[in-house]
Amino acid sequence: MSRCWSWRFCLLIGLFLVCVIACNADRDEEKDNLPNDHDNVDDDATDDDSTDDDVDDDTTDDDAANDDALDDDATPVDDDTTPDDDVTDDDDSFPPSIPIVNVSVEDHNTYLVPDPLFEKSCGDLWAQAWADDGYMYAANGDGFAFGWVWADIKVSRIAGSPPDMMGHEINGAFGPLLGRLWPPEWWLVSRKPTGMICVDGVLYLYYQNLKNFLSDNEFGDAPAASVSWSADHGRTWEWNTAGPMFHDHVFTTGFFLDTGQCNEYAKDEFVYIYGLDYNWRYSEGYRSTNLYLARVPKEQIPDRSAWTFFTGTQAGGDPVWSSDIGAKQPVLNDETEYAGNTGVSQGSVVFVPALNRYLYSTWSDTAWIFWEAEFPWGPWTRIGVTYWYDGPWTDEFHGGYATVVPSKFLSADGTGGWIVSSILNSLENTYYRYSMRPIFIETSK
Repeated sequence: MSRCWSWRFCLLIGLFLVCVIACNADRDEEKDNLPNDHDNVDDDATDDDSTDDDVDDDTTDDDAANDDALDDDATPVDDDTTPDDDVTDDDDSFPPSIPIVNVSVEDHNTYLVPDPLFEKSCGDLWAQAWADDGYMYAANGDGFAFGWVWADIKVSRIAGSPPDMMGHEINGAFGPLLGRLWPPEWWLVSRKPTGMICVDGVLYLYYQNLKNFLSDNEFGDAPAASVSWSADHGRTWEWNTAGPMFHDHVFTTGFFLDTGQCNEYAKDEFVYIYGLDYNWRYSEGYRSTNLYLARVPKEQIPDRSAWTFFTGTQAGGDPVWSSDIGAKQPVLNDETEYAGNTGVSQGSVVFVPALNRYLYSTWSDTAWIFWEAEFPWGPWTRIGVTYWYDGPWTDEFHGGYATVVPSKFLSADGTGGWIVSSILNSLENTYYRYSMRPIFIETSK
């Protein structure tokens, strides 16, 4: 599905984007390579002026493939490979784990965050984090979001919950003030958000460099990615200037495990990040079938050397981690063709605290796919597929892309919530904005 937003218009503002590259370079010269820690966020940091089909018969085959990915005989691949000795859920603060057996959604978006200045050019993707100040911080691609400035990437502050929400511009949180276009061919890529999280009051933004309209593979591959962070609720951003954290199309789409408000329901001292290689979804000549997993100590997120990657499981089910990214193995493999395209894409993984389970929402061109697991590393079970090819898309029947289930909008009993998606080049771009619909979760009890 194309995400091209009126590039003819973008050319008109191209001069502006070139000019701000100088600002980007100046910021890089002033930064340290990495912070040792993060300052506490000021209390006033928010005062900126600124119907479902049954799962296919091949589900069993997919689950078998995922069991293969979780190899009981996984062995250390280097001296840095270590098993995880603390994977049980004995913490009395969490309820017994209740498996999710189905997820369904409304046939159409039922709520749009109101009053963006440019309603049909607001943006897409909407990676987001529920921060310590109670607000949702959301990053969009290619749009104006809730302000006057168009950019390839922006971060906004969103207040409230449906049906009473409002988006706010954050001054300076756009384009080159959020992250780099990495060489060697920086002019052939644009910045796109893929994940966000809040940890100890600090916002972290995972963004990629995605091929743009000047390249020969628009939106078709992402050669590099990195993480930026803000200790003042999005007003200013830093990043490691030495180079991208990920390159050569490896782990260049990343989204953080959403464990509630400012990482509230984290079960250990690590932050978990799901990743895709090559692109943010299927593309011409590329089948996106594997979902990978990394983790990093929560105080070392910007330090690439502190990241380790899932390489399999031991006989008892404990995960094995390695600092060698080349040794990584998928936590989920799905070879299914959903109406012609694969369905491992940029979406979200959210922890449902009332059920003590993890939910992955992903998508293909005309399908939304849902998976659940007891642990972040699986094993994952496909529990629901909703197709959107039964008739033309209308205001009463349509899907979307970049499916995100924010933890902030989950019901207290874990039986529902809201899912965010976007649509471009269809329905007059009415849903090329922060668009929402209810999600319904069924359990085994």
